[in-house]
Amino acid sequence: MNQHFRPCRVLRFAVLLLLSLPFLAFGQKSYAGTDGEWISLGRTDKFRIYLDQRSLQRNGDLARVYQLTDFVTAQWVDERTVVGSIRVLVEYDCTQPRLRTIALEAYTEQMGEGRLVRSEQKPDAEWEGIAPDGTGESVRKMVCKK
Repeated sequence: MNQHFRPCRVLRFAVLLLLSLPFLAFGQKSYAGTDGEWISLGRTDKFRIYLDQRSLQRNGDLARVYQLTDFVTAQWVDERTVVGSIRVLVEYDCTQPRLRTIALEAYTEQMGEGRLVRSEQKPDAEWEGIAPDGTGESVRKMVCKK
């Protein structure tokens, strides 16, 4: 079987990779799914990253939005469980370049479809810095627009 994986470790890798990627074009493609309309942010040879602009919520200086990491190849949790995508609720600080992951859901299929494999809530998650010229900063600016 493929390599074993923990959803939290893969999620952290996906978020950190998103933050370190150079700016990726927004709105190139859009995919309507059961959870929302996903706007493509970019891709690597291992996964694609999407944003659901319809889920955007502002509360003062904070903005929350759902992002989706869609794996190109299956990620194995154990010998019988596979993950095809991870949907995360990300909160951005509009006053400084930082974010935190509030919740995550791992699914067996791509684009947040299939069986829910794992779900976590992290209401008190720690903030992580965002690189100044990366995709994370571009997303922060987009969701923090007034």
